[in-house]
Amino acid sequence: MNIKKRFFLLLTFCFISIVSYSLEIKDGMVVDKYNNTVELKEYNRIVLADPAGIEILYILGAEDKIAAIGKTFMSKIEPVEKTNKLPSVGNITKPSIEKILSFSPDLVILNTMSISTGDSLKKLKIPFIISETEKIDDIFKNIEIYGEFTGKKAEAEAIYQDGKKRVDTLKAKLEKEPLNLKGAILYVTTPMLAFNDESLPGEIMRFLGVKNIAGDLKGSRPIISQDLLIRENPDFLAGAMSIKSPDDLKKSAVLKTTAGKKENLFIVDSSKILRGSPRLFEEMEKFYNELVIIKNK
Repeated sequence: MNIKKRFFLLLTFCFISIVSYSLEIKDGMVVDKYNNTVELKEYNRIVLADPAGIEILYILGAEDKIAAIGKTFMSKIEPVEKTNKLPSVGNITKPSIEKILSFSPDLVILNTMSISTGDSLKKLKIPFIISETEKIDDIFKNIEIYGEFTGKKAEAEAIYQDGKKRVDTLKAKLEKEPLNLKGAILYVTTPMLAFNDESLPGEIMRFLGVKNIAGDLKGSRPIISQDLLIRENPDFLAGAMSIKSPDDLKKSAVLKTTAGKKENLFIVDSSKILRGSPRLFEEMEKFYNELVIIKNK
């Protein structure tokens, strides 16, 4: 492997070791990015308006700690057959304060779409944090913290190690044979909106050493113009959210690119690739395998 490739891979893999998390542990407290704090201890009646947090608690075997959850509009929360039956405090974007209070929670975990709910909880002196998973490392830190919150530290350590093993295995494969591809993960097709480098999908592409053609564009869901699409000539395009079929990606401009000509168009599971739960590691493996097929065409 030449020096240039080695340097690129070093930059790709070093970002994951930068210590900056969505949730931090400081002096026996958990601190979120908005400086909300709760005690690092075991809780018994947790209300979660964060899908990733709900999934982590189920993976930990700590569902008995869940008092109620916030529901989603479109995406599923695993395990669906169980989460569908949980009491609801409304939608994750604006959970009902009255419903939250009715469950007498000792901890509330919110997502970034429900920050205003946190303002109300603060006035009522109800412990809460806001979880914002932006990086792969955030998932590992959340597993550790939620293990403490639920009294499942041993289970959290096992899940942590399994995730690390999956990530390290991917690293080894990429060090041996870089993908050297470029593409995008799309949010919608009309207009063509993609995930930039500041998003979790963007983080995954960066980890895999894939150039994100929407990486430097402005906005959290930037528009990819036809001119940019044709100029960048992506090797692949992946659809998420409202995009349900590769056929939805076959726009006239797309068909002029390598991705379109070679039909390197596929769908990723939005409930995994956009959500900071351990299920993401499985989706990363699937994404990598799809890209290996594309690389070898």
